[in-house]
Amino acid sequence: MKYLDFLFTLDIIYRHYPRYHTNDILLLADDILKWFNHELPEDSSTLIYLKHYYSSPTEALQSIWKEIQLMASPHLFVN
Repeated sequence: MKYLDFLFTLDIIYRHYPRYHTNDILLLADDILKWFNHELPEDSSTLIYLKHYYSSPTEALQSIWKEIQLMASPHLFVN
């Protein structure tokens, strides 16, 4: 997975499915990206939650990436 592909796919979802932009999956993806970039404070409840379910930011990104690809797949190969 490439970071730019991830952002591109999020943009596709935002444009074609605006109601999904506030979806829990996309909010989770945003939190995971913050974790990946070390933008969450150590005492953050979000970070505690993410560490409880995922062993690393990379594992979390891979997991959420699969879900996001499923949502965006009809629009990824548009001419």
